[in-house]
Amino acid sequence: MSENQQPLTEEQASEAQAASAAEEETAQTAQPAAAADPLPADETDDDVQADAEDDGEVEDEEEEFDIDPADVRILGMPRVCFHFGAGGVALGYIVCGLVGILADKTAGTPIGDLAAKSPDAWIWVIAFAAVGYLIGKQKHKKRMAALEAEEAARAEEADGVSPEAKHPEA
Repeated sequence: MSENQQPLTEEQASEAQAASAAEEETAQTAQPAAAADPLPADETDDDVQADAEDDGEVEDEEEEFDIDPADVRILGMPRVCFHFGAGGVALGYIVCGLVGILADKTAGTPIGDLAAKSPDAWIWVIAFAAVGYLIGKQKHKKRMAALEAEEAARAEEADGVSPEAKHPEA
């Protein structure tokens, strides 16, 4: 045993027991005070909270802004672009590994020779990350166009003009 793992002496053990007993006593004295004021059977916690709010005892909770998770930017790019780019990186590594296995297993064949001449892993990763980013960017543009169209429809409804009346079919 090391110095820190020495067993407690009798004196230290009795001190530790006394301290734990004192903690138990304080915990037991605090419990009856809480148990002495139980809620009546017909009153719920919601009723108590409503009464407290009427009395002004409960502070107003901070209002949270409703932010669409798709509007969050990660590393300065829209979330969907980041996710597709990260997926492209992963796919690039997977493709690079598969091409390496293909080159190893089919050595001496035309396919094996072509796979052996493949570029380094980072080129695969960057290429697939760029493709993933571009796909994500297009998805983000489509989403933004749909949101703008929805907002325009809401604005037209608020003005009292229906979209059908504004653009009559011929």
